[in-house]
Amino acid sequence: MPDKINYPALSRQVTEMVLSGATEHAEEAFNDTAEQFGDLAVSEVLEAMAPEVASMHLAAFDGGKLSLATLLISPKAWAQSLAYFPAVWNIEQIEDEPEMLAESLFAHIHGVLFASDDLDRRTALIHEALSTDWGTTAFATLLSTAIDDIIELANDIEARGPHMAGQTTSDHDIIPLAQAIARSDTDAWDRVLFELFPDWQPGENQLHVQPDEGDDPYGYGYGYEYATPRSTQALLIRLRKQVPVTGKQRNRPSMGEDIFA
Repeated sequence: MPDKINYPALSRQVTEMVLSGATEHAEEAFNDTAEQFGDLAVSEVLEAMAPEVASMHLAAFDGGKLSLATLLISPKAWAQSLAYFPAVWNIEQIEDEPEMLAESLFAHIHGVLFASDDLDRRTALIHEALSTDWGTTAFATLLSTAIDDIIELANDIEARGPHMAGQTTSDHDIIPLAQAIARSDTDAWDRVLFELFPDWQPGENQLHVQPDEGDDPYGYGYGYEYATPRSTQALLIRLRKQVPVTGKQRNRPSMGEDIFA
């Protein structure tokens, strides 16, 4: 048995498996690596992979499937891979199926954050993801799917602080994730809220849902008194536009900035 591992070579081998659709074989390679060299070796291999490839592999194990990569990818590598999660979306899907796309995004993010009970790892994952623009938009997208519950929670956190707050009338799956953000990184929690409520000015106006058409027949909204949220669809579009353009894509239509132009 060799006493050293060639990380670049193994990373290239796993990358070829993922790109060919053989994610189960890639996962077997991770398991073999862990058995021979330990968990840290798997983290190093994932670190050496291109983030778009790591994203493809992780996405194949969303929704409750067990994956060693989900457990061992470093917070920084996961944050970078998250930028590529929306790369497979198109504008028609976002317009027609925003709820389904948001559910798949939730399954991915929730699956990584709660894959283990290690609170230090969860805090590091949240911090790294929310240190990026795309991570902030991704988390705001999830919160937008339960806007009434998030407003209730945000008001409670504003009044009592993140560690005292958390008593809501909701049993929505998004609440534990939102609480984890607020308790792990208060600055990150504020960034997510500002992404979700772009007109929010703490102490100056209040968070509020968008008015119903019957309550606002002329489309004036609530004005300065309230800050209303971006829709899930609008946030999905913002997130899709943030997908980085890789070198191989520069001579093709952009996957990011101009795709919806």
